[in-house]
Amino acid sequence: MVLIGYHTVTTRLKIAPKSISKLFVVNHRKDHKIKKLLQLAQQNNVQVIKVSQIELSRLTRDKKNNGCAAFVDELIKPTCMDGLFDYFDAQGKIKPPIIFLDGITDPRNLGAIFRNADATGYGNIIAPMDNSSPLSELVRHVACGAVDTVNYIRVKNIARALEFVQERGYFVYGLDGESGKSIFLTKFSNPLALVFGDEGKGLRRLTKVYCDELVHIPMHGNLESLNVSVACGVTLFEVVRQYQQNNS
Repeated sequence: MVLIGYHTVTTRLKIAPKSISKLFVVNHRKDHKIKKLLQLAQQNNVQVIKVSQIELSRLTRDKKNNGCAAFVDELIKPTCMDGLFDYFDAQGKIKPPIIFLDGITDPRNLGAIFRNADATGYGNIIAPMDNSSPLSELVRHVACGAVDTVNYIRVKNIARALEFVQERGYFVYGLDGESGKSIFLTKFSNPLALVFGDEGKGLRRLTKVYCDELVHIPMHGNLESLNVSVACGVTLFEVVRQYQQNNS
């Protein structure tokens, strides 16, 4: 597999350098970013190959590459709900927050949600196999390396996956514009799962049934809703704020 772009490659160098077989860097770049990248590669004994811009463009199939790319192995990650909780146990994590996505098909939105998940430390996303975006090159590009730091599991039945986490003590909050309760007036429980729906249609009716509580982000302008990745970020950081406040 080829990883493309400075942020994506740098993240992989930081978290799993042994998975990189070759790092390609354009030979004319001498700027701070490339120097930092080369330093990381040297520290982790990663083979660096200097190439021309034409050669790098060929390797990356003419995609925007920021002057670098890498041949890497796929990271071993959980692929099912049972595997996710085994991963939690192995990492010593006690029921961390989980993000559920119900019908997010736009790869740019998914990539931005990956960044939100990494930024808040809530690195677990669950989505249905049908009607959801796969991990495409565009998702990886927008995520800027967060695809490597966040678990992404696609399940056959999102309702059953919600039941699965509820059986393990999770309280499930669904983001719904028609809800009468603001996220800023909600005392989020712990452990929790957050469910975000399609930007246009919102949560499906059946998904709402499996939520323990529906909440919304208050809008003070003329628009009815936020972009789903923005809504995800706002909600996640409100959860972070409450957790920090309660633990201070």
